[in-house]
Amino acid sequence: MENYIDIIKIIMYFIVYSFFGWIMESVLKTVIQKKPVNSGFLYGPFCPIYGFGAIIMFIFLQGFKERPILLFIIAFFVLSTWEYLVGWMLEKIFHTKYWDYTENKFNIKGRVCLLNSLFWGFLGVVFIRYMHPFIADKIDIIRVNDLLFLSLTLSVIMLVDLVISIIKVKNISINLEKLKEITNAIKEKIDELETKQINKETLQLAIEELKYKQATIKRKLLKQTNRLKKAFPTMKSDAIERINEFLKEKKENIRGKNK
Repeated sequence: MENYIDIIKIIMYFIVYSFFGWIMESVLKTVIQKKPVNSGFLYGPFCPIYGFGAIIMFIFLQGFKERPILLFIIAFFVLSTWEYLVGWMLEKIFHTKYWDYTENKFNIKGRVCLLNSLFWGFLGVVFIRYMHPFIADKIDIIRVNDLLFLSLTLSVIMLVDLVISIIKVKNISINLEKLKEITNAIKEKIDELETKQINKETLQLAIEELKYKQATIKRKLLKQTNRLKKAFPTMKSDAIERINEFLKEKKENIRGKNK
C-alpha cells in the first residue's frame, strides 16, 4: 500500500513541478520579450523537462540536504547532464534545436552552458532544502483517493496535450512539403497560361484555387512556427529555415513585380 501511495505522490510531484517550471519560464520570457509567452513544448501550462528534473533531484539529491555546497555541485552536474540529454533527444527526434546557448561562454554544443548550469546548482539547493519539503507537506494533506483522481486526470490531460503537440510539430514538415508542391504547381500553371491560347479561364481558376490553398497552408505554418519561436526564441530547425527562405523568396518576387 505504501509503494502505491508513493507512486501516486511522485506522479503528483511531476505534475506540480512541470506546472511551476512553466510559470517560471513563461514569466521570464514574457519579461524578456515584453509580450505574453506560453513557454514550453506543450500547449498547456506544463513544462515536463522541469517535472522530470524535479524527480531526478528528489531521487539523487535528497541525501545531500544537510550539505549545501556538495548539494550545489551535484545538482550542477546532474541537472546539466539532464538538460544536455533532453536537448540531444529533441534534436534527434524532431530535427529541431529548441534552445541554443552557442553565444554563451563555456557551452557544450549549445545544449548546456556555464550560466545555466550555475542556475541548476542554485535551484537544486533551493529545491531540496526549501521548496520540496513545503510542497511535500501540502500534498501529504490531500486524501489518497483525491490525490489519485487528481494525478490520473492531470496525467491524461498532459498525455493528450503531448500527443497533440507532437502531431502539430510533425505537421510543420508535412505542410512545408505541401506548400512546396503547390508552389511548383502554380508555376507550372502560370507557364501553361502564358504559352497556351486555349482554356485560359480554366487555367486561371486552377491557379486561383492553388493560391488559396497556398495561402491557407502558409497561415497554418506561420501560426505553428510563431508559437514555437515565442516559446523557444533560439530555436533552430531545417523546417524553420525553409519557411524563412520561402517567405524571403516571396518578398523578392513581389519587389521584382513592383519594379
